[in-house]
Amino acid sequence: MVIGLDASRAWSASGSGIHVYATQVCGGLIADPPAPLRLYWPQRRPPAAAPPLAPGSRWRCIPLPRGWTRLRLRLEVARHPPAVLFVPAYRLPPGRLPRAVVAIQGLEHRLAAAAYPPAERRALDSFVADSLRRASAVVVPSETTRRDLVDLFDADPEQLVCIPHAPRTDLPTLTGEQAAGLRAPLALPAPYLLAVGGQHPRKNLPFLAGVLGAAAAAGCGAGLVCTAVPAARAAALGDAARAAGVAERVRCLPHADRATLAALYQGALAVVIPSLYEGFGLPAVEAMAQGVPVLANDVGAVREVAAGAAWLVPVADRDGWRDAVVQLAADPALRIRLRAEGRRRAAGFSWAASVAAHRRLPQRELALSRAGAGPPRP
Repeated sequence: MVIGLDASRAWSASGSGIHVYATQVCGGLIADPPAPLRLYWPQRRPPAAAPPLAPGSRWRCIPLPRGWTRLRLRLEVARHPPAVLFVPAYRLPPGRLPRAVVAIQGLEHRLAAAAYPPAERRALDSFVADSLRRASAVVVPSETTRRDLVDLFDADPEQLVCIPHAPRTDLPTLTGEQAAGLRAPLALPAPYLLAVGGQHPRKNLPFLAGVLGAAAAAGCGAGLVCTAVPAARAAALGDAARAAGVAERVRCLPHADRATLAALYQGALAVVIPSLYEGFGLPAVEAMAQGVPVLANDVGAVREVAAGAAWLVPVADRDGWRDAVVQLAADPALRIRLRAEGRRRAAGFSWAASVAAHRRLPQRELALSRAGAGPPRP
């Protein structure tokens, strides 16, 4: 019996949370499969970065530029159904399915609704409701997301399995000289706050421009460095920075490679997370693992992930953010304490443990399929 694995979100260069999660889980399952795997991939050739397959597993490359899940994956699963289907993103293919495991990363579209166009909110609502209706088990990354699904979608708590994400383990360890050498060509402000990932409006990056302006008025010269910010988000942040009089203190970078990201972490005053909502908060746990203080909005699963090891500020409290930035810049002892507390907290998260828990789920579903248990009724 075969487990079908949708690998379409893995091994992406974007570095967003869903892609990090899919890469870690798919790579871990390939390395130690619970059963022979059939890996669905939307391009003509398998990803070069994927681990080698175990005997009995194989890639199923089924390219289609648009509508891959809705059309191509749907047809493939219908023609050659696996015993169990695992989809690391929240959208299942339409049509009749075998027993299915799906991951729902969060309900940001509901709980930071102003950052989502109405059509996108409706589509995401539809995908979430469909997954809850048709999946045998639903993976969530936090107890916060579990509660959100129960409260907002009347989900069955027994269907929801909480498996936390973890910090990335592929960043190199750099000497101070190596890190400074990588940062030097980037012309970064000093000292700087670091925001990792700004692909979506809910990341709320323009808010930080007002914080920097208020901190500058209080005598703090901290700047801001942002990574992986698309052009539209960078333009909005630039406009806000000019309005706040801190345009020269803000630097937007494209996607950073591993060495550059490690160097950015090493030189940062703190990692800042002004998100309006997060279903997990991967930047927080990654920053803590790198020994960087975390300053974030006290919202969603960031509170759960930080568990007292970060400085949390109420949403939209610009004065609270200003005071935190000023104090972090001025108090080395505070930064040392937050680094130590963050490292201790991050040590409780592991991709090895997460992958092991993900491996047990399709194993359980495979056993139920062998015993003749069918999928939930649509």
